[in-house]
Amino acid sequence: MKRSPDGLLPRLLIDAILPCALAALVLTAALTVQRASLLAERQRSGISLQLERLSSALAWESAPPQHILDNGLRDGASESIRYLELRLADGRLYGAGESDAQSLQIYARALPTPPLQAVATITMQVDPWPLRRAQWLTGAGGLLCAIGIAVLAWLARWSLRRRIVDPLDRLQHALDDLLPRRDERAAAEQMSGNELERLHASLTRIDSALTTQRRDLVAIRRSSSLQAVRQQREAQALTRSKSHFVALVGHHFRQPLQALQLFTAFLHLGSDNEQQSVLGQMRNSIGSMTRLLDALLEISRLDAGVVSSKPVPFAAAELFMHDRQSLNETALRQRAILVWRGGHHRLHADAELCARLLQQLVNNALANAPNGRVLVAARRRGENIRIEVRDNGPGIAAAEHQRIFEEFVRLDGDEGDAHEGYGLGLSIAERLAQILQTHVGLRSEPGHGSTFWFEVPRSTIAGHNHQQHETMPEAWRHAS
Repeated sequence: MKRSPDGLLPRLLIDAILPCALAALVLTAALTVQRASLLAERQRSGISLQLERLSSALAWESAPPQHILDNGLRDGASESIRYLELRLADGRLYGAGESDAQSLQIYARALPTPPLQAVATITMQVDPWPLRRAQWLTGAGGLLCAIGIAVLAWLARWSLRRRIVDPLDRLQHALDDLLPRRDERAAAEQMSGNELERLHASLTRIDSALTTQRRDLVAIRRSSSLQAVRQQREAQALTRSKSHFVALVGHHFRQPLQALQLFTAFLHLGSDNEQQSVLGQMRNSIGSMTRLLDALLEISRLDAGVVSSKPVPFAAAELFMHDRQSLNETALRQRAILVWRGGHHRLHADAELCARLLQQLVNNALANAPNGRVLVAARRRGENIRIEVRDNGPGIAAAEHQRIFEEFVRLDGDEGDAHEGYGLGLSIAERLAQILQTHVGLRSEPGHGSTFWFEVPRSTIAGHNHQQHETMPEAWRHAS
């Protein structure tokens, strides 16, 4: 598959790798130039200091000038001083070392010499090669650092392609093999955009395909028995294909999504509005696909029969506390009021499955009652305890009471709502209720809100002794 020019890898290179690499190169160049300047300045300072010492010695010491020049030449060996010369006003000349005016740098200074009562000139010739060699070594080190930065940028690009882009491409090929053949126009539309947008388009087509299969199942129930058997076999083949697809998504899709989430979480692009907008779109696309993937995997696990019920006694308050923090945060985002009542009741069921079922119902109520009120209550009904979730949303018509529990069903008008969703929450809730050997009830009418409930057996054991507390899962003991 040919990648789009505005694909994910070029955007990551432009928005993340290139700015870091350019900043590192500029910093390396600045440090190299500063280091070379410091070397030259250090040599000039040493030479100036040596001239000052010789001037003081010649001006104030009584030793012979030649002796002072010889000592100065030995002391200036570290500064690469090769020749010292003292020329007096009366024409006398003193020298120490070997002179080569063509290859050496010359520094001269006029100084008064009180013992001689005349103006003398001291000349110093310095070998420039050690300084140039040190500066060349500094430049070579900076060049090696620049090459290392370029290699690291290339390795980062290779790692992004291998760990993120290539798995997404393989997943796209797998989805193309699972999906029916497209016409040229649909293929051209899917080729536009980056890898995440193309995957989102494929998942949307899968939603449509699953909706079509649901309608086919309804037609099977209305057909003759022989035709129903034949179509049922086709539906089983489609279910196996769906399970194969979900397993494929779980294997190839979750790892690159998690890598993308970690990458974008630590990515800071400064104050560039365009880059911030692109990063926000990437995070929204990743979050949308992650929620859809989690819902599809949840339905696959429930349909596969790998989830079983393990009843234990627990209190309704423990059930309410299990996901209260996340549900309260959701209610805060929806600007809804979430109320909990009836926590003193005792229940006997699978605590984890009850919590997951209640979370689905509360999330559905909060999504359909923004700026409203949602009540979660536990009430006794004979030998059972009914867990109710009541909202003051727009309500549901009686003709739609059964349809809303089907997969990918959103009622007319949901497309314009502000909340996100794919119509899978109530379908997951119905499956969880079947595993708990109960069902999800509904009481609603347009304009009067909705009430969803499910019933679980009431625990006949009173109190909350230590043995009962130890039978609860670790997370429930912390929640209680």
